[in-house]
Amino acid sequence: MNEPVSFFWNGRPVTGQAGESLAAALWRAGIRTTASTRKRHRPLGPSGSFIAGCLAGVEGRPNSRLDRVFLAEPVRATEQNTWPSPRFDLLRAARLLPARLVYGGFEHGAFAPRHPRLFTAWERLLAFLAGMGDATHVEEGPLPQGRRIAVDVLVVGGGVAGRSAANAAAAEGRSVALVSLSREPGSFARAVGVELPALDPRVEIFGRTEVFGIYRKGGLVAAAPFDPGQSALVFTPGRTVLALGRRSIPPLVRGTHLPGVVDAHFALSLAVDAGVALGGRVVVVGTGAETLIATRLKNAGANVVAVASVGKLRGILGRNAVTGAVLDRRIACDCLVHAGPWRADPGLGFQAMAEGLGQLGTSTDAGSSVSVIGAAATAPDTIPLPERLDADAYVCPCMDVTVGEVLHRIREGETDLEVLKRLTSCGMGPCQGFPCWEMLAAVVAKEAPQAAQAVPRPSHRAPRRALTVAQAAGLHGLVEPDR
Repeated sequence: MNEPVSFFWNGRPVTGQAGESLAAALWRAGIRTTASTRKRHRPLGPSGSFIAGCLAGVEGRPNSRLDRVFLAEPVRATEQNTWPSPRFDLLRAARLLPARLVYGGFEHGAFAPRHPRLFTAWERLLAFLAGMGDATHVEEGPLPQGRRIAVDVLVVGGGVAGRSAANAAAAEGRSVALVSLSREPGSFARAVGVELPALDPRVEIFGRTEVFGIYRKGGLVAAAPFDPGQSALVFTPGRTVLALGRRSIPPLVRGTHLPGVVDAHFALSLAVDAGVALGGRVVVVGTGAETLIATRLKNAGANVVAVASVGKLRGILGRNAVTGAVLDRRIACDCLVHAGPWRADPGLGFQAMAEGLGQLGTSTDAGSSVSVIGAAATAPDTIPLPERLDADAYVCPCMDVTVGEVLHRIREGETDLEVLKRLTSCGMGPCQGFPCWEMLAAVVAKEAPQAAQAVPRPSHRAPRRALTVAQAAGLHGLVEPDR
């Protein structure tokens, strides 16, 4: 058993286990609400789908991901976007606002004054009310100096496909680096019972690290470790292999933002890897993998009370957390796990194109230097939608974009995803468009099918999360500017 480690959440002491993430430690302690939506301040929690639910201040550092801060010593963490304090948050009164009043974000708000000086004061007020962190935090000590690494083959992802590609390149005598989000590459595949090939010892592993940008058609790949004290990395690979796998897209029904709704990745990381009970009653929905995921969760001790196709899910009940799910009947539960539809995050492949707006081709336009393999290269699952869309369902919870807001814009004649993104702010928060743009596109395809065929997806621009200002500063001098 891991040693207990005490830490503070919103000023209160909490006990976790050494080596587990703060998100797991809080869940173990029964704390699931860790953040709130940007405008209406509705409750969010760690979900694996919406990054905003995991953002908090840790040791004064804003926007730290609770699922990527691992307990080794006592720390102080606090919920953001509250006033005057997390324990007495007057901003929760915004939950009473009708969604329509905040359509379009703050700049396009119905109450925005037209006078330039008043508008400036209005923007400052709203920036304060919607702020997700204290930007005045200053890191002490030397900057983590970046590293530049030349390698023949760079593999991103440590599942079966990524490991196989890395081993094949190493067997050819090539230098190989493998970047993985988990400490042990392939943790999700292992959690669902997949047998992974052993990695060739010549493969250099960079665990708990995320690639945040691909530049120059794959000639330069940048990554950053989860630990903000470690250096960011610049790879100059001869070839890059993207084996990113796929993630579950949240159901497009009311209540998916509620603390207690989690994707299969996060559920298995809690139940199997951390040994944390998901809840008293768990419902699992999916597009074919739900029975497998439910079995793995049961083996880890979860009390799964219902397993169903995600297409049968009509809504998720609860005000501040999950209290039930509506299938063919109402089922009381405090945790809902979604296992599909599955889609790959297209951001890195999109960046590798590096052509104009990045909307005119596919990731193969980068030439032979970048390839997508494994599950990420398969056709994306269709996102099942209810016959009648619920206007209160969230498309992008961190920016408070609802189905109702998207339908409002479609009825005004707008179906271009890039324009919809800018009008609504969908995907312009920490998620950087995934999974929110997938759901946005699904709504457009349902409501305006004649336009969906010609609508390109919005641009995925680097950096893609995972980078602190200090890590970025440490890269100075390692990359020659374009001329």
